[in-house]
Amino acid sequence: MNHRTNYAFESLLIQAYKFPPVQAVSVERLSNLHRLFVENAAACWVQTSSNKQYFPKDETLQFNVDHANLQVIRTKDLRTLRGQRGKNIAFLDKNEKKALLYTFFRSLYHAYPFILFTGDGGYTYLRESYRSAVKLIEQEGITHLFSSFRPWADHLVAYRLKKRFPHLIWIADFRDLPVDPVRRDVWWPALQTWWQKRLLKRANIVTTVSDGLARRLRSDHQQVIVVRNGLASLPNGFLTAPASAHFTITYTGSLYPGLQSAEPLLQLLRELINEGELNPAHLELHYAGKDGALWQEWTTRHTLGYLSTDHGMVSLARAREMQSNSQLNLLLSWSAKDYGGIMTAKLGSYLSAGRPIITLLHGPPDPELTQVVEHTGAGFVYASEEPESPQQLRTFLLHAYRSWAFSGALPWRIDPHKLQPYTWENQMEHLLRTLDV
Repeated sequence: MNHRTNYAFESLLIQAYKFPPVQAVSVERLSNLHRLFVENAAACWVQTSSNKQYFPKDETLQFNVDHANLQVIRTKDLRTLRGQRGKNIAFLDKNEKKALLYTFFRSLYHAYPFILFTGDGGYTYLRESYRSAVKLIEQEGITHLFSSFRPWADHLVAYRLKKRFPHLIWIADFRDLPVDPVRRDVWWPALQTWWQKRLLKRANIVTTVSDGLARRLRSDHQQVIVVRNGLASLPNGFLTAPASAHFTITYTGSLYPGLQSAEPLLQLLRELINEGELNPAHLELHYAGKDGALWQEWTTRHTLGYLSTDHGMVSLARAREMQSNSQLNLLLSWSAKDYGGIMTAKLGSYLSAGRPIITLLHGPPDPELTQVVEHTGAGFVYASEEPESPQQLRTFLLHAYRSWAFSGALPWRIDPHKLQPYTWENQMEHLLRTLDV
């Protein structure tokens, strides 16, 4: 029995539209934060959407909360309608994304004031979440409130609760920016920025995933701290993937054309094959995620499609197994001048796997990403606007391939001590220090 009396939080409410066992990138972050909140709170409650019944499930995500502390909130939004028609509500297929109606609607979907009615959750979720939370706060003495973007719905509920109960300590979490200067995926960005500032005035603390995003958010809030997507575990120093008859390169996760690009690597692989430096019979490319058709397009463009395997959507456990068994793991991201810190959630999983990472950054160098990947010994970062990157990528890839060809496996040394600051436990310590516990 736990006899602790010095908890960081008397009673905490997590407002989360997506929550385990839903299979989504954001849920892994919420799952780990929830685990740490439970360890540091006398009581922890969760409000989530009834839409979780329609999402693909991943039972490997941690979920230790007693069901009495889980409130499932009724919702009626576009995802609900899609799920009731038997369609996958987690993502759209390639043809749907190309539709003119989708292109038009995408910019409105996460924009104020449309999010009040058409965004994830919709009006029903906003209303019912608020009513349910009011009862919880009054009956259970809730002292702290945590919500995470996106969707906006969770922050909207938290905003109303903070207005009614000023004593609440509201932690507003941002996994990305509502108005992204690179993606430009919302209408009327000036209006969105104004509305974001107005909403955040009520938050006590704003958390985000990187220093780059924190710099942007500090223009809207004085108390912004970085709580990265942490490592679930540390690699055991010197790791060698199981011996394999193939030199494997693996990518797991979503693809964002126009923002990310695998072109530098795929083009280099084709050049090395043509030059006789790399035997195509040795090479295997592996993809796992929802965008297999797009990945196949990219590889086929360089006549590498026959070397690529699309595993489709896989569980979190299977994705981690693929990462741990791969000779190289591929990470794709983007940056812009005076804008970086786009730390995809899978970076933590890649670092935990302990296998070398090739990071292709579409844009100028990002010192923060380079610090995480190269200064920990985890791999190499290619920046498309850095003139020396192509030769460095060639050298890195050839060295890895030749090392593998010598023994059938690629030895790799990563220092777990340098990764220690990136564990989930260390990320939670940052938050607790801010709360002056």
